[in-house]
Amino acid sequence: MTKTITVTQLRKDIFGVMEATKVNKQITNIMLHGEVIAEIRPKVVEKIDWDQYKIDLEKAVKHLRKIGWKENKDFRKNFKFRKW
Repeated sequence: MTKTITVTQLRKDIFGVMEATKVNKQITNIMLHGEVIAEIRPKVVEKIDWDQYKIDLEKAVKHLRKIGWKENKDFRKNFKFRKW
């Protein structure tokens, strides 16, 4: 559910808006001079797939053991895990 309020209304009821965001997962748009300038939304917590992380890490270690020192440095510099 999305709600739009003015800055004045937000100032009067900031704790109510925060509680609605936390409990009801409400998204609140904040208007100033008739224009939406900000948004308050619940924080999304991404869960890490630790099993996949372990698999990726084992592949990386296996690869690092096979290559030479120069390639190892380049690999460590450029390698990125999926959102870890």
